[in-house]
Amino acid sequence: MPRLATTACAVLLTLSPFGLSAVHAADSPDTTLPPSPDSTFVYDLENEPSNCIGFLPKPGCGKKPQQAGDRGGSLQYLTFGIMILGVGTIGTVLVRNVIKRDRAMAERLKDSQE
Repeated sequence: MPRLATTACAVLLTLSPFGLSAVHAADSPDTTLPPSPDSTFVYDLENEPSNCIGFLPKPGCGKKPQQAGDRGGSLQYLTFGIMILGVGTIGTVLVRNVIKRDRAMAERLKDSQE
């Protein structure tokens, strides 16, 4: 019986996102933009775009974030902080468990020698 419950949960969790997106896609209005006669892309940069294209970002070639989720916005800093906190927590737990294991092994070794 537990195997059946596990399989049912796996199937349900696998298929549920597809069902929700299909319902949402059917109910959502058409939001496609009509084609514009001018198809040139305009860069929102301070400098000339040809000076800004390259491997490393150059000064004056970006723009300040307009929203919290934009590149360099507050949500990116929050996400980075949460990731660092998570890695630090994992590292702390790992070090504490290794110390605990080493102490237990040393005590067992001490008891076996007596």
